[in-house]
Amino acid sequence: MSDHAAREEAIIATALDLAENRGVAGVTTAALARHLEFTEAALYRYFPSKGAIIAATLRHLGNRLFATMMLELMPDAVGHGHAIQPQLERHIKRFLLRNGLLVELLLSAVGGREEELQATGFDFLQSYGERMTEYFRQLHALGQLVAAAPPSELARLWVCQLLGGFVAARLAREAWDPVQHPGFQAFVANLRTSDPTART
Repeated sequence: MSDHAAREEAIIATALDLAENRGVAGVTTAALARHLEFTEAALYRYFPSKGAIIAATLRHLGNRLFATMMLELMPDAVGHGHAIQPQLERHIKRFLLRNGLLVELLLSAVGGREEELQATGFDFLQSYGERMTEYFRQLHALGQLVAAAPPSELARLWVCQLLGGFVAARLAREAWDPVQHPGFQAFVANLRTSDPTART
């Protein structure tokens, strides 16, 4: 790994730590420079703006989530003694990591003014929606899921309940547990397997 790439990774790791401990608003160029022990001007050799740093942290967490999805969301396993609900529970708990930082970064992308940050948030949501659509499509194709809504609509509803649950918990200043949230429970209750005796 080049020195430049190593510095970029160090900046992203520091930004993630700051965002987790202080919130996304706590990721400032001054705080980053202080923690990394170099000048604010030096940061701009690696990233053109604070928004670009936040975007890089969002991409980093998003890529880690996508890597785990292949291991956790396995439609083929549903027909072999595994159930849909435990797969979704394991997956959604990934959003709890680092105090829900991935969702918080997404929300900052929505409210951010920088194009790169907004584009990164949009790209993540689009890619995530496509992956969830494919998961539900495969479940349906394998005969493991009978749902009135098409896979793309299930994916959209999934994302809506995920983001909505996070926002509701933050506004109420409550701990966010996506598995216990009524939105998750209602979503799972509406999924039906092809075997009426099987647990979703």
